[in-house]
Amino acid sequence: MGLIINDQPINSAITCKKQKRSGHTKAKVPTISLHEPGRLRVGHVLALFSLSHSALYARLRNPNPKHSFPQPDGRDPRPWWSTATIKKQLEV
Repeated sequence: MGLIINDQPINSAITCKKQKRSGHTKAKVPTISLHEPGRLRVGHVLALFSLSHSALYARLRNPNPKHSFPQPDGRDPRPWWSTATIKKQLEV
C-alpha cells in the first residue's frame, strides 16, 4: 500500500518526470590514435574539431568546399569516419 497525502495516493512512478533530452550528440574524446586504423563517430569528430552538433551537420550540408566537411565513410546505421579521413582533414 502506498502513502496517502490529502486523499491522493503518492506513487513515485507517476510523480517522477523523465528528463528532457536535447537529441544532440555531445563531444567525446576518442580513445584511439589517429595514426592507427579505426572508426570515429560523431562525438569523436566533435571533440577533435571543437564543433557543436549543429555546426558539424551544417558543414556536412554546405556545398562550399572551403567550409565543408567530408561525408561519412560509412553508416551502420550511425555515421562514422575512418581515422585516415579525419587525419587528412585536420592537416588541411
